[in-house]
Amino acid sequence: MIFFLQIINKIYAQVDNKSIENNHSFNDTNIRKIQFKFNSLVYVKNNEYFNEIADGYTLIGYYLNPKMSIRLHEKVQIDAGVFLRKEYGRNGLKEIEPTFTVQIKQKDWRFLFGNIEGNLSHRMIEPLLSFERVLSKPLEHGFQAKYQKQEAFFDGWLDWQQTTIAGQTNQEKIWAGMSYYSKAVELKGIKFQAIAQASIYHSGGQNIQNIQPVRTMINPTLGLRIKKEFNQNQAFTLDNYYVGYFESPLQGTAYYLNTFWQNPKYQIGFSYWGGHYFNAPFGNDLMQSTSRKFNNESHYEESRNVLITRIVRDWKVSSKVVVSLRIEPYYDFKNRIMEHSEGLYLKCNL
Repeated sequence: MIFFLQIINKIYAQVDNKSIENNHSFNDTNIRKIQFKFNSLVYVKNNEYFNEIADGYTLIGYYLNPKMSIRLHEKVQIDAGVFLRKEYGRNGLKEIEPTFTVQIKQKDWRFLFGNIEGNLSHRMIEPLLSFERVLSKPLEHGFQAKYQKQEAFFDGWLDWQQTTIAGQTNQEKIWAGMSYYSKAVELKGIKFQAIAQASIYHSGGQNIQNIQPVRTMINPTLGLRIKKEFNQNQAFTLDNYYVGYFESPLQGTAYYLNTFWQNPKYQIGFSYWGGHYFNAPFGNDLMQSTSRKFNNESHYEESRNVLITRIVRDWKVSSKVVVSLRIEPYYDFKNRIMEHSEGLYLKCNL
């Protein structure tokens, strides 16, 4: 504890989640040759929360996505399969969905139509996109443009979550976003990288029988990453972000300050969240001002100040199979509560 406190006094990034991202790889096989692919995640995540903002619960289960893939052209690929999700403690499957993706590759750009690369693959910060969505909402549907070349990264997408029909009660729900990491600039062995992200969520629709208000929530983010790399694939990273919230006539701001140490086997990080009148529709529940706790929707906290310790240990069983252990203690300064979350994940991507 003394060691951790000494570090906290000097430094305040969320950890690297690439090991369990869901990505649609572009085949390196011959044109018109069919290839079988298999993606799965077995998980258990336990949230021990005792505040008035977020519920405590356990998620345990697995999902599978077998699919067939074919390159129709050197730049065009089609993936088609089925997605199955099982939650332990429930009879039958929680979710069964067909999956279909058309992917076009142009140099370092990829354009996806249908099922897109969602959740963790957007590489959004946790206040805007909770890590837990890789478990609770694994599929996203819509359009996506992605670019990656060395450290430079861009992801722009539209996820159509719910549609509506005139005369019915369902609102249409649409989520669009952008995640940008600039090319790194190196000065005296230290890399500097600019980061910009934005999330836009809209719910509404015309000619529907629904008394819920039309809502448009906007969350822009600006950040700076400072990274020092060492021998044996080790690195020390500082991430600092300014985050906004706009939903007419409401608005809020927040600071998200992070650091982590990374080597091939483990990561240790610290994050400080200071939010004021902040809300993001898909962000980490603990970072919101409006309560998401069951039967406690009226509870509101103007400010949220949370310190998070992140400990990640990855075991690379093979190039296609990874086991990841994640332990995250939280300290809520305002309510003086110590909380924690633990997770174990087995990722297969064949």
